[in-house]
Amino acid sequence: MKFKSLKAKINFAILIACAIITVIFGTVLYQYEVYSKQLHFERIEILLNAVFQQKKEELANEIFAEQKPALANSLNEIQKVRGIAGLIAYDLNGNVLASTDKKFIAILSDLERKHLDISAHSIKEIKYDGHAFVNYSSIIEVIGEKIGYLKIYFDLSKIEKESFLTRVFFAVLLLSILISVSVSITILISRSVIGPTLILRKAFEKVQKGQLGEQVYINTDDEIGEMATAFNDMSEKLHEQSLSLINAINDKESYALKLEETNNKLEKLNISLEDSVNKRTSELTKSNKWLQQEINERKHAEKEKKGLEEKLVRSQKMEALGLLAGGVAHDLNNVLTGLVSYPDFLLMNLAENDPIRKPILTIRNSGQKAADIVQDLLTLARRGVVNTKVLNLNIIISNHLKSPECKELQHHFPGIHIETNLDANLLNIKGSSIHLEKTVMNLISNAAEAQSDGGKIIIITENQYVDKPIKGYDNIMAGEFVVLKVSDEGSGIAHDDLERIFEPFYTKKVMGRSGTGLGMAVVWGTMQDHYGYINIDTVEGKGTTFKLYFPATRKKAIKEKSSIPIENYMGNGESILIVDDIKQQREIASDLLKELGYSVTTVPCGEKAIEYMQNNIADILLLDMIMEPGIDGLDTYKQIIKLNPEQKAIIASGFAENDRVKEAQALGVGEYVKKPYTLEKIGMAIKVELSARSVRT
Repeated sequence: MKFKSLKAKINFAILIACAIITVIFGTVLYQYEVYSKQLHFERIEILLNAVFQQKKEELANEIFAEQKPALANSLNEIQKVRGIAGLIAYDLNGNVLASTDKKFIAILSDLERKHLDISAHSIKEIKYDGHAFVNYSSIIEVIGEKIGYLKIYFDLSKIEKESFLTRVFFAVLLLSILISVSVSITILISRSVIGPTLILRKAFEKVQKGQLGEQVYINTDDEIGEMATAFNDMSEKLHEQSLSLINAINDKESYALKLEETNNKLEKLNISLEDSVNKRTSELTKSNKWLQQEINERKHAEKEKKGLEEKLVRSQKMEALGLLAGGVAHDLNNVLTGLVSYPDFLLMNLAENDPIRKPILTIRNSGQKAADIVQDLLTLARRGVVNTKVLNLNIIISNHLKSPECKELQHHFPGIHIETNLDANLLNIKGSSIHLEKTVMNLISNAAEAQSDGGKIIIITENQYVDKPIKGYDNIMAGEFVVLKVSDEGSGIAHDDLERIFEPFYTKKVMGRSGTGLGMAVVWGTMQDHYGYINIDTVEGKGTTFKLYFPATRKKAIKEKSSIPIENYMGNGESILIVDDIKQQREIASDLLKELGYSVTTVPCGEKAIEYMQNNIADILLLDMIMEPGIDGLDTYKQIIKLNPEQKAIIASGFAENDRVKEAQALGVGEYVKKPYTLEKIGMAIKVELSARSVRT
């Protein structure tokens, strides 16, 4: 920063000094505020802990004896302690038992209860309706047994007011100090520096105008006094030299000297003009380069915009086809329930050597294959990933290469040789093993069909950190990824086909002979559901490499559970109400549950279920999530818990878990069962929910 006057420089220096003082003062004040706040917080924690310890036995006895009036009185008595603004007592489920102030009433969340179960009590500062409070939470126990929770709200408004007044006082004090220091320094410098400096400047101006021999009178012993003395000497010498020069001009030689000086000046002027021209030329060259760069950037932006528009159109097309596939899949799930569920039911009653056992197994396997196709449709509709878990991609690839499907593929393409290079230190990913195995299967199948006369398929896995975005088929964002590469030596993919390879039913092969036409669409849908990216390297006549980027996780994989014996999920005569708008679904579920030893009643809609529950009871409800044209499973459950708040229920649907299912579970619904039903799946869901509710009651 440049200043034209000494006074401005001095003022700027004073300003910098004041700023430094302000920063130091502010830092000290901030440390004081932090220490003061921490001290107040510790004192409040000691006070609230002492109040709780004094009253916890009385509160525990009142909660244990369910004496809510006495509990409310105890809370009101505690609130008399100075600063306590409100108290809330909860039961083990987080429901409010008593409160001293309605504005603080809130259900204790599962996360808060889990935290209290670990740390016994917690204290933190919160904002409520614009006011600051200390929230003290603790477990209430009787003889070491947890029976409830307590929250105490301590009002911090008085402490905040004291803190505000302290800050105001220190701010006024700082301002006073700064003003005093600034004024004192300014007066001192003006007298000792600026005044004498102005005298010297005026003297220099007179000398500049030709008043040689000008003298100044500054009687100080500092540097300015020395400058004044030096100026007087210089002015005197200039005056003497001026007189000598005037005498020299009268000589003849003075004209030659003057002419030479003029020529020198002209030469310097010419050099200066040449430098100016060169400088201007350089500036114009730089401007031209900048303009060319701007044009190139705009062309690149237009190209990128066009690419984004094409991706948007492709995404919208996939979404529309996905919605269609999702609707078809939902209806097929209902149709397939009989093919998947009844064989399990029939096989339970057949001997191992029964001649009809093999045809029934064939029916079940065919139904399961059809259900797998439905899963492909749900994946396409992005409704297929119900739950994700930590997996290792190497294990999924190895399991598929040992599977009957892979062996059948190698039987159809005997000239194909599969090579693997799997990273032994591969990181885990979070996802669905079913969808990931289908993705691997589809990529290998496509690679085999691309080189039907024989060739090599190379499968590679590796960890990769992307430090800056990669522009490819997808724009791959920065992050840590697990990369799957599947390469072939086939015919490659034409540029015109590259934009459409992930569309459902788009294929260059004969439909029905090589698959369903959904293979690559399933790959695309799976990557969308797993928040991954796809990149494709292909050269016509030389082959193709698909690169799939999965977000990596540092969590450890969980081992798969083995099959559960039927004795573990048999019923004991408990009553079940099945609510489903499709008759076939009601019959299948009813037959399976009766076989497991339950007493079953069925109704065709939510309204009938509510009517039934007004005059009857059921140990548990099996609710279909989507029922038309009446109310769905969520609204049905909302009405039934008004009749019986502790009613047990599980939810079933042909779709994946959605927000309405989660809302129902938040209200008290237990397990979520995905159609089509199997004996183990529906039996375990019922058994787990009944057992869990029995423990809670």
